[in-house]
Amino acid sequence: MATDSGIDSARILREQYKDGSNLSARIRLHQRFSTNRYGQMRWIHDRIQIPENARVLELGCGTGLLWRGAVKVPPGWRVILTDMSDGMLRETRAHVARLGHSFAYMQADAQAIPFRDESFDAVIANHMLYHVPDIPRALAEVRRVLKPSGFCYAATMGRANMKEMNELAARFFSIARMTESTERFGLESGEAYMRAAFSEVKLDRYPDSLVITEAAPLMDYINSMRVRRRITDDQIAALRTHLENEIATHGEIRMTKDSGLFIARR
Repeated sequence: MATDSGIDSARILREQYKDGSNLSARIRLHQRFSTNRYGQMRWIHDRIQIPENARVLELGCGTGLLWRGAVKVPPGWRVILTDMSDGMLRETRAHVARLGHSFAYMQADAQAIPFRDESFDAVIANHMLYHVPDIPRALAEVRRVLKPSGFCYAATMGRANMKEMNELAARFFSIARMTESTERFGLESGEAYMRAAFSEVKLDRYPDSLVITEAAPLMDYINSMRVRRRITDDQIAALRTHLENEIATHGEIRMTKDSGLFIARR
């Protein structure tokens, strides 16, 4: 039986990702102000080492960001994009339909992947495993649907990621951190889960940082996360004033980024 806190978490997650608006606000901040201009999605594609003719499953595809940038999808890849949110899938279809590659789409739960054993050469689970209620169950499902030579690619963040944001949250909102994601499945906390599920695991880190020169996109980012926290309008107004003053005085706000990719072989 689900606990009250589990039910509440599921409700918040559904509200947070009923469509791509909150996720897109966070993506825009990173796209505009990241110092590593190569791009993490392109960097992830560089590391997907599978055959030219392969079946690929993405869990929690979000708005299809992995496929929308300066990447070349081999014509022999048969790619299935899944997400728990039907709203996300609709947005993904709209974004990637014009790319000229034939994707398939399905609403699916990572804890009960609706495919046969040993169906895929690669399973991609980027920045989503920290949302899954039962992480070991999801990774067991990933292992099950992978071919014996298949790979799992799982991007996530480290505890240092946007630590300055947590400092702001503590100061203005009286909360320890804006999100629990890295405690559930981060670069530090996720390794044990990966090693329990797969025979080979390595971690590649993506070097980056944020240099933010406008307060509004940062406030959009923060507002996109308010559904998770009880944050008042007065607290938001005080933080906005602080950020605007910081940028007016110093010209920028710097934030740490700490992210990477687990590459695991069945």
